[in-house]
Amino acid sequence: MTEGKIKLENRIYAGIDLTTRKAERKMRFIEAGIKIIGTNGYRSATLRVLCSEAGLTERYFYESFCSTEALFLAVLDHLTLSFKTRLETLIQFHLQGMVALSARTPDQTSQTDLARLALSLYFTEVRNPHFGRITLIEVLGLSPTVDQKYIENTRAFSTLVTQIVRAIEPDICIDAQDEEIVGTALVGSIVTTATGWMLQGYPYSIEQMVNNCLQILTGTARQLISASSQNSVITVANTATSKQANAI
Repeated sequence: MTEGKIKLENRIYAGIDLTTRKAERKMRFIEAGIKIIGTNGYRSATLRVLCSEAGLTERYFYESFCSTEALFLAVLDHLTLSFKTRLETLIQFHLQGMVALSARTPDQTSQTDLARLALSLYFTEVRNPHFGRITLIEVLGLSPTVDQKYIENTRAFSTLVTQIVRAIEPDICIDAQDEEIVGTALVGSIVTTATGWMLQGYPYSIEQMVNNCLQILTGTARQLISASSQNSVITVANTATSKQANAI
């Protein structure tokens, strides 16, 4: 970076440096995108409409984004990262609490606390029509680049969901590939349920959504722990048989 450019970046205007002003303008466009796309869909987010909503000119749009698709990706990242950060914090806090209480055996209610809180966090977020429409509807089929981002987000959230399932049944034993498949299936189930809920105009309470989806997570956890127990029995039996054969 040249000395002249460094001076330009550090130039103060109205008490705010250029880098900060750029970041603020970018956020104004992201907020405008959330409102417009979340209300009327991606196709309605023309450059003119975005600039009008943000109160900025096209010059400033292209300062941060090369296209409206790039803006959509920034909007999607902003929404999903915000939710993901809160979910990760919730999981970390809960798991630390479980370690601290490991001296006693938790009851089933405490084991499902994390799942209930996580589901409540998610459905509360989806209850915001902007978040729901953008992350559940507008994200689908927009472009190969957005499709790839959707796949990446699904994988990230499937990992978090499997952590939640393990909090219900800590002794689950499952290999990495199966765990990824189960996590993706659970995310797909919850997302499909949330999409239908939103498209119907939220006819059920958040509590109803949480209680019913909780059954999916707890049922999966119990099935996995049952399968783990059966596999352990088979492994022990095979080991014993092998030892007997070697002794002979």
